[in-house]
Amino acid sequence: MAIPVLRSLTLKQAIHAVLAAFVIGLTITAAEFAWTATRERATALAQVRDVVALVDGPAASAAWLIDAELAGQVLQGMVRANAAWAEIRLGDGTLLARRERPPKPASLLERGATALLFVDRPVVTHDLMTPATGLAGGLRAGDGARVGQLVVGIDTGRAASGFLAYVSAALLAGTLRNLLIGLAMAAVFHRLLTRPLLQIGRAVARIDPEKPYGQPLAVPRGHADDELGFVIARFNQTLTLLEHEHDELRRLATRCPLTGLANRALLLDRLDHAIELANRAREPDAGRLAVLYVDLDRFKRVNDSLGHGIGDLLLCRVAERLGASVRRCDTVGRLGGDEFLVVLERVADRDEAAMVAQRLLDGLSSLREVGEHRVHLTASIGIAVHPEAGNGDAPDATGLMRMADSAMQAAKAAGGDRFVFYTREMTDRAETRLRLESGLREAVASRAFELVYQPKIEAAGGRLTGFEALIRWRHEGTAVSPADFIPVAEDTGLIIEIGRWVLEEACRTATRWALDHGPVPVAVNVSARQLADPGFARLVEQVLQRHGTPPNLLELEITETVIMKDVRHHLPTLNRLRDLGVRIAIDDFGTGYSSLAYLRQLPVDVLKIDRSFVNDLPHAPDIASTVIALAQRLLLSTVAEGVETAEQRHWLAEAGCDCLQGYLISRPLAAEAAEAMVMTAFARTEPLPMTA
Repeated sequence: MAIPVLRSLTLKQAIHAVLAAFVIGLTITAAEFAWTATRERATALAQVRDVVALVDGPAASAAWLIDAELAGQVLQGMVRANAAWAEIRLGDGTLLARRERPPKPASLLERGATALLFVDRPVVTHDLMTPATGLAGGLRAGDGARVGQLVVGIDTGRAASGFLAYVSAALLAGTLRNLLIGLAMAAVFHRLLTRPLLQIGRAVARIDPEKPYGQPLAVPRGHADDELGFVIARFNQTLTLLEHEHDELRRLATRCPLTGLANRALLLDRLDHAIELANRAREPDAGRLAVLYVDLDRFKRVNDSLGHGIGDLLLCRVAERLGASVRRCDTVGRLGGDEFLVVLERVADRDEAAMVAQRLLDGLSSLREVGEHRVHLTASIGIAVHPEAGNGDAPDATGLMRMADSAMQAAKAAGGDRFVFYTREMTDRAETRLRLESGLREAVASRAFELVYQPKIEAAGGRLTGFEALIRWRHEGTAVSPADFIPVAEDTGLIIEIGRWVLEEACRTATRWALDHGPVPVAVNVSARQLADPGFARLVEQVLQRHGTPPNLLELEITETVIMKDVRHHLPTLNRLRDLGVRIAIDDFGTGYSSLAYLRQLPVDVLKIDRSFVNDLPHAPDIASTVIALAQRLLLSTVAEGVETAEQRHWLAEAGCDCLQGYLISRPLAAEAAEAMVMTAFARTEPLPMTA
């Protein structure tokens, strides 16, 4: 960028240098003028005194002889010499003679110079003594009595003219001198300061802002050991530090800080590049690439049991194993958490990708020790190959990663420790799940659910004993099965809000039925997330108080696998619920891995026989009869689910099962139909009193 001349440092320093030189020069000149003025005054007085000394004899003779003519001649000579006027007076003060030069008109400068040189009117006064007679008969001044006085006035005009001539010459010479000094100073400053600064500025302007490092500034000649050299050295040091910081930032921006692997940003860049190469390849087999999405199985257990420090160390070891299992041209990166991505370029076919995936699984399974701890590590791998026949439009990097992710989810759902290739159906399922999740969030916000109630009756007498509240949801005009949306709610955490709404609605309905008709217990299913919530028991207590619901009208159904997954963790919550008076039922009993020792400790009231065992009745009654016998020994009630035939009902009643539930009894009913059943059940008898 060019700097305007009027704003340039060169012009500014030249002006200031000249001004400084003039100020200094004028100060010196003023001092010289003062000294010269004093000298001129002294010179003028000295000249007059010299003249007076020359005419001392004649003037004394004229005064002694009272010779006015001789006195006039002496005075006339003095006036012509250097005096403005002169006079001789006798001893008694009588004027003997006086001569003076005719005055000349003086200019303003001359008057000013005169005033400067001679503030007063200086005169020289000389006493005339009696002359003595010499050996030759002549007269000379002697040491006799004073006979008169010689008074001489100094010619100030001549002295002022001489002074002005000197001042004019001095000012002219001083001006030229000051100007030359100022320009010389400006040239020196330009040479030592401005020109090096311009060189530095041009060098800085040539630095690429995108890559400022690697372009150190050169030190101008002659400035290696002065302040400019120091400034440039510090600037170059700053560039070096900037280079190191930039390299570190670039590493952090593209690398995982824990494992050192490529992060998501770098993976996407590498994958885009690999896709471009694959699309441009002339031979499809030579340009094929595979993306492997690797997710560790049950890694959370490592963090929970051994701590995050061991978990981080394990991730570093996994990164080493993955990197050692692929070629140098392949890319291994960490997406976050325990998820990794491997980009294989130039694979021949699906078999080669499968071989690499199996090598990764084998390498991870061989990792047995981390620190001082033994581990058993497996992984789920999803594989997406590009280009792949039947894939349709060529995907981008994000799409290819999403395909591999879908395949990985399928591998994990199949039990893990395996690899699965991507298919189109996986994307369809993923898109369906996303739409389902989005609709479910909207439904939670708007409470767009409803409860239906499936009745439970006595196996022997057929009397109504209660209902199970079941949630229903219609999405985009179609009923969605709980088997489809409940797992989504569990994964997203929405089950907490949904469970709270179900609990509120069930308690409100149970209270209204009890007040209008009679007390009928309502069972509500509890999810694993709800039971794991430390505030769940407190929530149940608040809901019961808010709706005025007697605790014995609420039954909480918890699946066997949920309870037994962490008995010791759930036991305090279950005990508090029992203390509230709420009944607890184990749902799907017999399908899990219950320990009889734990079953004796649990505050359980009801065992629900899973429908899979009821379906086998009466031909395979072993498990059902065992559960009924176990419940009787533990003084627990039993409820058989999924009763659909009269034979099943008859066998269960004969075997001692307490209650039945299923399509043979009734399908789930809307709230109005369920209330009508309650009203019918209490129509023939007196309403039972509600218990607290």
